[in-house]
Amino acid sequence: MQIWPPVVDPATLTRQVWDSVTAQALPAVGRAMALYGGLISQCDLDEYDGPVPLTPRPRLLQMPDVNLESLALFIQVHVEDYLVHGNALHLVASRDRRTGLPAVTRWFPAAEWGIDVSHGRGYPDYYLNGQKVARREDVVHVRWGAAPGEPHRGWGIVERYLNTLNRAGLEEAAESANLTKGGVPSVAVIAPQKHLTEEELDDAADAWEEKYAGPGRKAGIFPNGTVVQPLAFSPQAQEATLARQMTLVDMANLLNLDPYWVGGQSSSHTYKSPGPMFLVMQRTALEPVMRNFEQVWGLKWTPMERKLRFDRNQLTRDDFASSIASVKMAVEAGLMTREEGRVYLGMAPEPLMGELQVPKAPAAPGTPQLTVLPGGDTDTDDEEGATG
Repeated sequence: MQIWPPVVDPATLTRQVWDSVTAQALPAVGRAMALYGGLISQCDLDEYDGPVPLTPRPRLLQMPDVNLESLALFIQVHVEDYLVHGNALHLVASRDRRTGLPAVTRWFPAAEWGIDVSHGRGYPDYYLNGQKVARREDVVHVRWGAAPGEPHRGWGIVERYLNTLNRAGLEEAAESANLTKGGVPSVAVIAPQKHLTEEELDDAADAWEEKYAGPGRKAGIFPNGTVVQPLAFSPQAQEATLARQMTLVDMANLLNLDPYWVGGQSSSHTYKSPGPMFLVMQRTALEPVMRNFEQVWGLKWTPMERKLRFDRNQLTRDDFASSIASVKMAVEAGLMTREEGRVYLGMAPEPLMGELQVPKAPAAPGTPQLTVLPGGDTDTDDEEGATG
């Protein structure tokens, strides 16, 4: 069976949002994918042997896949597969001869993988584009939960929330049809004549359209008693707008986000600093995803006594002024040194140019100038120069 089997609507046997491409075409889902992948991919990946990360950072943690060329893209495509498919996989392409640990990996989309547990041996066999992978140990598989009745694979938002995604897709299609087919005219012109044939009404409408269409504002002269009444959206269209607002809340809920992040109605975040906002998002939405990747990749990439960890400071760091105030308080309380505070702020432990040199005010005319000579000697010159 496939890692992520196609999902088909049993009622219509058609596909609306049943795969990763059509699911991410929904704006709210695409926005959520950009948030998850974009935020997590900003974090560096460090290897820890105790409380301090190892330096220098191993090359595998800088560019795991040479084809993707960056750690950020490697993380982003895995996060997207994880959320949409429920499974994120890559293959160990080569190993270090001395340690046997992975040296280079290769990512493949989740839809290209298959899994077989029918042999009954208690572990899965993996297939890539129909070909069996010879060594199961070379497959690194991160799952989101366990699919019902199929514990060897995860399941993503398409399988979990099929009905909700279907409703969102149908709402978008209905709104598009309403706008393109123009079910409600933009204006109603009520003529004073009581008895007009259908042909006369059509001719009058065509004449109105020909004369007043376009950006120009021409003068209109009408028979006495003519009423021109602009029309707004129909009640059905207004209800559809409210329904779409509620759908945004549903999209946020199925992705474990506050509706604010996908444009839904929520409490105001206008006057909140970014630090607390990202902290709430990290703990409730990002942290479960990051921990899953850290544990699986750590067990596959590093020795047993070590672990991998994303650098979360990029997400929790507040604005620069607030960060300086926090670091100052920590230094004064003895929780960190001045050098550690500078490193936290992204600076060198010590100023690169030494101590700050404060320029002195120019001396008044006639005041002898003190010049420092090599070796520490001094020489005094007055304004008119030295005499001898």
